[in-house]
Amino acid sequence: MFTPEKIFNVGLPRGMSYYYLYPFYAGFFQALNVKLVLSPSTTKKTLALMETCPTDEPCLAVKLLFAHTKELWEKGIDYLFVPVLSSIEKGNYCCPKFIGAADMLRNGLEIPAECFLSPSIDVNEKNFNLEKALEIMAQKLGVNRLRIRHAINTGQQKQGQFYQFTVTRQLTTPEAYCLLEGQKFTPRRKYPPVPGTDSNQRIGLIGHPYILYEAVSHDLVERTRAYGRVVTAEMVPKEKVTEVLRNIFEGGKLWSFEAQLLGSALYLLRNRQVDKLILVGSFECGPESVVESFIEKEAELAGIPLLILTFDEHTGEAGLITRLEAFMDTAVPGRIPSLAYTQPQNQIVPGIRSEQKLIGFPTMGYLDIALRSAFRHCGVETIKTPSPSKTTIELGRELAPEFACFPLVVTLGQMRQVLEKGANVLLMVGGKGRCRLGWYAQIQEILLKKKGYDFKMAIIDSPVPLKTQWKGFRDTIKWLTDGASWPRFIKALSFGVYKLTALDKGEMLLQKMRAVEVERGGADKIFKKYLLRLESCDTFTRVKKEWKCFQQEMAAIATTATNPLHVFIVGEIWVVLEHFVNNYLEKFLGTHPHYRVYTHRDLYTSDWFKLHVLQNRKLKKREKYIHQAAKTYLTTKVGGHGLDTVGLTVLGKEEGMDGIIHVFPFTC
Repeated sequence: MFTPEKIFNVGLPRGMSYYYLYPFYAGFFQALNVKLVLSPSTTKKTLALMETCPTDEPCLAVKLLFAHTKELWEKGIDYLFVPVLSSIEKGNYCCPKFIGAADMLRNGLEIPAECFLSPSIDVNEKNFNLEKALEIMAQKLGVNRLRIRHAINTGQQKQGQFYQFTVTRQLTTPEAYCLLEGQKFTPRRKYPPVPGTDSNQRIGLIGHPYILYEAVSHDLVERTRAYGRVVTAEMVPKEKVTEVLRNIFEGGKLWSFEAQLLGSALYLLRNRQVDKLILVGSFECGPESVVESFIEKEAELAGIPLLILTFDEHTGEAGLITRLEAFMDTAVPGRIPSLAYTQPQNQIVPGIRSEQKLIGFPTMGYLDIALRSAFRHCGVETIKTPSPSKTTIELGRELAPEFACFPLVVTLGQMRQVLEKGANVLLMVGGKGRCRLGWYAQIQEILLKKKGYDFKMAIIDSPVPLKTQWKGFRDTIKWLTDGASWPRFIKALSFGVYKLTALDKGEMLLQKMRAVEVERGGADKIFKKYLLRLESCDTFTRVKKEWKCFQQEMAAIATTATNPLHVFIVGEIWVVLEHFVNNYLEKFLGTHPHYRVYTHRDLYTSDWFKLHVLQNRKLKKREKYIHQAAKTYLTTKVGGHGLDTVGLTVLGKEEGMDGIIHVFPFTC
């Protein structure tokens, strides 16, 4: 066996990816003759260490990872192994917390970067090579890079063994891990069968193993086994999961680990492999809020009772027992009628219905104004999108999953508003990636149709890469524009972008004038009129004329010589751009009676379009500069404009800012 000059102790926190990929990790390091040291199983001390997570925003899994890492690091190991898991399967991503875990731990626990072994695993990256990704780590460990391929093969074999144990022997993850290590599995606690229950009933228990098998779940698996046979996600064959996900639009692009949960749940429900199902999630888990909607719909169709349990560090054992007992006692299979073969519910037919296409859509910033102009140029009628309001939020909250992010809630509310005004087509962006945004449309369609709305959902995705994306993009555009010619469509799109740019330039000038105007609020009044005039413009010439007129009106405002505070507004794009949602933050600062504040931001809807669709060189260069600035703290994209936010914060002082304000939606 190859032996490096020194046997290193590499620490692996018993959390998150440990519960999915430990067999690979163990086999890989064993083949390199490197000692892999696990943090102890969760104890009261571990739970107390969750307070080392510097903020309250992360989900329970991240807080547990902080605790295990802290406990492990205090043991005096040589390195911490926390890989950057961006994507482990072609075409999809991992949840952002897996992508940013190493950076969060490094910054939050103030552990030197050189003490981390964090290879970047991103199979979506062009020409990605796993061996090359692991080379730097091998060098740190004094391992010849030629040994890496053998170690990878060993790890993959062990991961394959784990899969066989869970599927063929129907073992849970901890049981399979013990079998791999040649150990006997001993649960923390055992519970006798509950009298009067059918021990043959099959209970699906679907949830991330880093919650399900942790102490924070209060022995949920063993408690549930007291009522019957438990079936978990890892017991379902991969081919069955893949087959089920094919029936979901772009189901293969769901986050890797969430795909296993959703595919397993749908397979068990559709094939009546379970009599009851329990879905386990953690407070503020973003991807789980997406999975939940699909599972709820399928359980309702199958007539199978469903219980949703959400855990956080404050979840009490007594409350959990009460909910579990109540569910097991009252949820009897067959009492819930299957909807699979029943007549559809009465449809809500809001507003005046039209046989012609009448398109409605939610908005972001002033995007709706540009879209309506573009559709008007194609001869297609649209419904004006209501600005977000308390009513909008209430309408969205009524239908949205509990931990859906705020943008989904508000855009869902706007969809209800345009449907009730008579829209029969909803337009929403797609594009699956790290963020939940790409799944909004499908979740919203499920929720709205369950409520009884009658409409067609049109999802616009990126046309690139052309080989796989162009046909779907082309067909959707042709349908939406009633077959408009490409020259007409391109002209309409160009006009929409031109108008959007004029709106954004107007807002930039407004931010500047707010800080120096003598009479506060004057610039806002002029901008409001400009907004209304631009909305009715139908030619490039008129837009150009209105822009010049607006500049002249702004130039006529009386100003004062002042040295305002310069403040960067950074964060998730939708919250930054939606003024009602961020409580009119820019206006509040810019018109404050006691301070002069000049607000700045890098995020504008027109720039976003030019950067991501038109690939504008100047904006690409700016983006690269911002991302490079973030590298000290965050090394890769995590979604939600995280990398941009960190980079702009770093650049704040260099670019003359006196302060930074970070805004983002709850559960982002």
